[in-house]
Amino acid sequence: MIKFLKKIDIEFYLILFLLSGMFKNLLFSIYGNNIKIPLTIIFGILLILIIYIKDIYNLKRLKEEYKSFIFLLLFFVWSLFSISYSSSENYVWYKLLGLGTNFLAFFGVLIMKEISLKRFTKYFSYFTYFFSLIFFLINPNSISKNFIFQEYFNEVYIQGWYLVLGQLLIVNMLLIFSFSENKKIIYNLLISFNIICLLGGRFPIVLALIVFFIISIYLIQKKYLTKKLLIQFFKSLTIFILINSVLNLSSKTYQSLLLRSVYRFEVLSSSFNDINFLNDQESLNQENNSFNKRLEYLLFSKNKIFKNKSSLILGYGLGSFSNEYDQTDRRLYPHNIIVEIVFELGLIGLLLALAFLISNSSSYKGFFTNLALLAALSLLINSMKSSSIVDLRLLFALLAISIFHFNKLTLQN
Repeated sequence: MIKFLKKIDIEFYLILFLLSGMFKNLLFSIYGNNIKIPLTIIFGILLILIIYIKDIYNLKRLKEEYKSFIFLLLFFVWSLFSISYSSSENYVWYKLLGLGTNFLAFFGVLIMKEISLKRFTKYFSYFTYFFSLIFFLINPNSISKNFIFQEYFNEVYIQGWYLVLGQLLIVNMLLIFSFSENKKIIYNLLISFNIICLLGGRFPIVLALIVFFIISIYLIQKKYLTKKLLIQFFKSLTIFILINSVLNLSSKTYQSLLLRSVYRFEVLSSSFNDINFLNDQESLNQENNSFNKRLEYLLFSKNKIFKNKSSLILGYGLGSFSNEYDQTDRRLYPHNIIVEIVFELGLIGLLLALAFLISNSSSYKGFFTNLALLAALSLLINSMKSSSIVDLRLLFALLAISIFHFNKLTLQN
């Protein structure tokens, strides 16, 4: 058994750990939330065990590179201290555990002797496409609210995947440039963008277009955009347009997915008064609600943060947002990582987080060739309007890859 486990790439175990939340949501949708399997902890322990069994760890790096993560440790210590004045009694411990898994992702990558970004991307793409396929098969966010496997799945647990998968696919769009074959890069780029459009997440679509634009500008500037590459791209694009046209003509489900994506942008502009494929005003309000709720959280946070000097400097304590917002002790966050840090950990927490990023500025020199850093930046941008700080395992792992493995990856590529 151990021999078999050793044969599997370490990048596979790392992806299992980083995407464990997706597996957990899928299990909940099938068996309900009564199933108590701490998948994130199990996959995290498995990752550390495999690193040890494979003998691919380098503990000396903890001493050699301490300047790179000392502020991250101080951030965790400050989070621990903030528990003493937090209004949360129960959720705070879950949040602390979630924060701990972020550090496990970071330090797990840190102690590895080496990591292949190409293999990491390969497994990351496989799992992201797999979860996308599951999402479309179940189609929990369809306008009609009817989907094929309704009797087998509880859609509540995966309805938010359209945003999560959107950000994962943007990461994929950047990481696939670690592949050496142009055709593989182009097809994966188009597949990822196509799925993002079908998912209907507004911010992921906008961010994906920006990524496309930046990639194009970089290729033009560096004179990588040759005639041969352009022909290859437009050939692939033509194939995708034809496939999409056929699916749109032959599948009502596919039409529904495209209409929903258009609809969400129209709802945002508040000018979508004549919706010929949706007559339910309640559904319209639900679509608008996510935007309005985020705005409400931000305004509430601003008022509470600037209430007095103590709330600004110290914050209200780890996991306190829900208690302060509606006197409930549960998972709730303002959908902006900076606001979340300042609200719960004050300016002290924010300064420690910024100090960690600034202390690793030397790794940002090869910005446009450090694919892991670009992917981490896309996740950081996304965290400004979604995600809690405890949901950022992938971000921390990519930061560690960009900081501690960038030089080796550059030489390999």
